[in-house]
Amino acid sequence: MMSTVSKFKFLPILLASYISILPVMLIYLCYNSPYATMTLPILCLFFILVFWGTVFRTRAHRVTIDQQCVVVKRYFGLGKSESYALNSLDGFVSLFESGKLGVSENLFILQKGKRVVCISEFYHSNYGELKKILIERLINFGVNDYDVKEEWSNLFK
Repeated sequence: MMSTVSKFKFLPILLASYISILPVMLIYLCYNSPYATMTLPILCLFFILVFWGTVFRTRAHRVTIDQQCVVVKRYFGLGKSESYALNSLDGFVSLFESGKLGVSENLFILQKGKRVVCISEFYHSNYGELKKILIERLINFGVNDYDVKEEWSNLFK
């Protein structure tokens, strides 16, 4: 039985490491400085916690796809493992997001109309291979238009 495991690109891991270490460095520097206050480091730490709790939770998934199920681990594979039987999944939708590095495609696997797994062109180096497998095994519901309100509400669900 063949299973395919997602592989993360280097840039997202580097960015996640950088923005996770930055508040700790700021707190250390501000604590040791006679002139700096702790306001900026605390705000930065809050931002990072929100970022980890939203974007990384909903986008940075380590995904394993085999013949019967999809296994997902959130937070770059550091979270707990959740398994979804392929026959219990509705299908998937595509969403294109643009940023400074260009346009990237995200595939959201749906179960009962709710997003349960994300495979992202930005995060995964083998995105094309994973997409091909999903097209073979699940229903493609097409492309969703990017809606800022909907995306923000999905981040905090």
